[in-house]
Amino acid sequence: MYNKRLKGYASIGYRAKGESNASDSIDTIFDEHSFLPVYRNDIVHAQREVLIVSPFVTKRRVMQMLQYFSAIVGIRVKITVITRPVEDFSEKNKLALEQIFNLLKNVGINISFKSNIHQKFAVIDKRLVWYGSVNLLSFGRAKESIMRLESPSIASKLMKSIGSFPSMRKD
Repeated sequence: MYNKRLKGYASIGYRAKGESNASDSIDTIFDEHSFLPVYRNDIVHAQREVLIVSPFVTKRRVMQMLQYFSAIVGIRVKITVITRPVEDFSEKNKLALEQIFNLLKNVGINISFKSNIHQKFAVIDKRLVWYGSVNLLSFGRAKESIMRLESPSIASKLMKSIGSFPSMRKD
């Protein structure tokens, strides 16, 4: 399925990105290994707001991203994370998730919860979009891909698709 998705994306003009160096190329498809340096760079250069929709959250990925989140929250960039609530998970994972959510809140990140979400994307400054099968705040074990594109209209549609939530700033 992964290879079929890549072929489909290529047919509409996207390029696959296999290297793991940071690049500011737009309209590129990354795999689960190569996206992180470019994604972190985009987070660090956010100027107003970051929305991350990630159904799953792990301590390992959050700790990896925390220094970048802290840096931009410190310069008044609003970060909102939308994820599944603790109640959507098994009893054995609840305590760990509560600790992760508290860690994010203590840094100044807004968290909204939506049960059973499956979407995985980030919108930075209402124009830069990361969209695909990669959970941006957890580690997956499967072959995954994510595309990076600059499109205020797609950013707007994605933000609307997740529904209204009180923590996002309205301009």
